[in-house]
Amino acid sequence: MIRSPSRFVVLLGAASVLGACANDGIRDPDAASRMRVASTAEAGGQMDVALSMYGAAAARDPNNAEAQARFAAALMRAGNRAQAEQVLAAAVQRRPDDGSLLMELGKMRLRNGAAGEALGLFDRVLARDSRNVPALDGRGVALDLMGRHPEAQDSYRRAQAVSPDSISVANNLGLSLLLDGRPDEARAVLEPLARRADANQRVTANYAISLAATGDEAAARTVLGGEEADLRGVAEVLRVNRQVIEVTPAGDRS
Repeated sequence: MIRSPSRFVVLLGAASVLGACANDGIRDPDAASRMRVASTAEAGGQMDVALSMYGAAAARDPNNAEAQARFAAALMRAGNRAQAEQVLAAAVQRRPDDGSLLMELGKMRLRNGAAGEALGLFDRVLARDSRNVPALDGRGVALDLMGRHPEAQDSYRRAQAVSPDSISVANNLGLSLLLDGRPDEARAVLEPLARRADANQRVTANYAISLAATGDEAAARTVLGGEEADLRGVAEVLRVNRQVIEVTPAGDRS
């Protein structure tokens, strides 16, 4: 008796892939087939099956950048950060000039707090493609985390020169200006951004911080829906940001 219909659908899909490959005289399904099954399994909530199939795809084709990146991403979603980083680091060793792998490893290093290592990876991408917007954006984030805010802002502006409509780049620039103790400039960047139809919650929160930082607490409350607790949260973010600026001086690479 099969208790889980979703598991049955996943296993049936896997069997279909394997059967089709066998009929074609192929011993094993290729990486793309395994990843399709893995994606279906994950969508159905069967993370164990998904990880098994993503892992099999990555092992089957170790030079397939997409297979390695998707396996690592699935490991991250499952909470296996250390293994995810190992997978990507090994993939980068095999393909040291692959921009997509360098980007994924750089973003993972950012999430794990290794901003200096992430910066080096983004710079490797930019050495080959100086107009790569995600790498410029990631470089800016790494520099901000290291307290090197003016350099971060230069990186964001270089990204904006290539992609002037990118909301994430502009939002990061606004936050960098806040961290740099320049709230008026941050507000000038974030105010038009917050009016955009595609503005997300992060943009709204940063805009509210800029309003509070420039003394317009009433406007900050309005942006946040008038909740006093949220405004206190904004004040706490500002306090922490000031500490970051003072404790981590510009140019500190440690």
